[in-house]
Amino acid sequence: MTYAFHVWMTVVSLSLTPLDNIVYDWFFTWVDYQGAGPDGTTYLQGYSQDLVLTTLLICAPFTGFTLPLLEEYYFRGFLLPRLPQLGKWAPFFNTFFFSVYHFWAPWTVLSKLVFLYPGVWLAWKKQDIRISIAMHPGSALLMTVVGVIALASGAYSM
Repeated sequence: MTYAFHVWMTVVSLSLTPLDNIVYDWFFTWVDYQGAGPDGTTYLQGYSQDLVLTTLLICAPFTGFTLPLLEEYYFRGFLLPRLPQLGKWAPFFNTFFFSVYHFWAPWTVLSKLVFLYPGVWLAWKKQDIRISIAMHPGSALLMTVVGVIALASGAYSM
């Protein structure tokens, strides 16, 4: 089941990039955001491949695993169990709070709701945070490792 979550997070989040771009173009063009663009790596354009690879290697333990893990401990481990008054709506609101918490990119709220909700709902239903940990930090680490390998091998160039 862990593999299914990795596939879901990876495929769905990447496929929703056009939605993020549409929401940005319709509502947030007034935000001068360097990373807005047609794909998930637009913000990296203009930097040398060596610089991006070095930065990825230095930041990978933090942005590729530790920070998503801390987010899961807070949002699913701490906050979600404290929303019983919301009943079956607790996973939705927890996912919404998490999405809005990424306030530096409000145009991604809709896509985050779509690709995160299934894992949050299942973690809530099973009362098992390991599910959302496998889904969020697990896929973040997977994408970081794939990105480092693609850059280092020359399969992806800047």
